Amino acid sequence: MPAFWLGLLLQMLFAGRLAWFPATGQFDIDLKYENPITDVTGFPLFDSIITGNFAATLNGLHHMVLPALTLSAYSFGLISRMARANLLEVMSQDHIKVARAYGLSERIIFFKLALRNALPPIVTITGLSTAYLITGTFFVEQVYNWPGIGSFAVNSLISIDYPAIMGITLLAAVGYLVINFIVDLIHAKLDPRVWMR
Repeated sequence: MPAFWLGLLLQMLFAGRLAWFPATGQFDIDLKYENPITDVTGFPLFDSIITGNFAATLNGLHHMVLPALTLSAYSFGLISRMARANLLEVMSQDHIKVARAYGLSERIIFFKLALRNALPPIVTITGLSTAYLITGTFFVEQVYNWPGIGSFAVNSLISIDYPAIMGITLLAAVGYLVINFIVDLIHAKLDPRVWMR
């Protein structure tokens, strides 16, 4: 399901029918009069945390629930399917059968033997999904009227703002590199033989 369609469905259900969450925006409109956020870093939610404005922090987190669910739904499904497939494959291997024959508990077999061998592909997919979440947010930002990097990128492309376009491209590239480096470090921690290749 496309992210923008899921976002609209979540808005209809949780904001429209149930009225549990706000439909759009980062904060309530009246928040700037009741509990104004002191601008320190330019990130309002982070600014509300570091300045101790906890009413604004809670309001921002309340507004963040639906966009976060919308963005994470695709990645959660992908990672869950990958984890299930890898765990089923590892649990059917011979060393797991031998561990069961020796009488090890299922908890030890799962956490010490199976999960460690199944994690590398899951970590890779999680890293790539995280990179997607950083760069592929334009539609979700439009649905929830959320000012973010996706909207900034599209506005920069429309107005042909070359420095902004280069900055966004550089940010996305560095983000992918950093996430891939972290994934490689996690792989090396899970399987030390990675460094020997």
